Amino acid sequence: MPWTDPERLFDRCTGCGACARACPQGIVATGRGGHPYLDFSAECTFCGACAEACADEVFDLTRLPAMAAQARIGAGCFETQGIACRACEDSCPEDALRLRPQLGGTARIEVLDTCTGCGACVPVCPANAVEIAHV
Repeated sequence: MPWTDPERLFDRCTGCGACARACPQGIVATGRGGHPYLDFSAECTFCGACAEACADEVFDLTRLPAMAAQARIGAGCFETQGIACRACEDSCPEDALRLRPQLGGTARIEVLDTCTGCGACVPVCPANAVEIAHV
């Protein structure tokens, strides 16, 4: 979740679901106990609606970066198997993913420090090889 961390989330969240209802992207879901999480069926635009809807002081809009998370490319990535794809690279609004050709014909995707953890790359990956991980 943007503008919070797991400890703060679990300490302060009452599970009311206001953040999930407020999210215009529809990516804030609620898990067991009503605690919110991002499902990344679309990207987080960092609009702040989830934080503004929360009455429990779970979020801190002054926290930068908004999320301490970045994309992580898994072993199933088509590019690393010699299959042209670039879906994640093309979808990134921050241009934080770069295809790096390697000797031998395969390539690897490099995640740059400009990655915001927005998740735009997650739903477009045909190999389901991208996840957003806390850093």
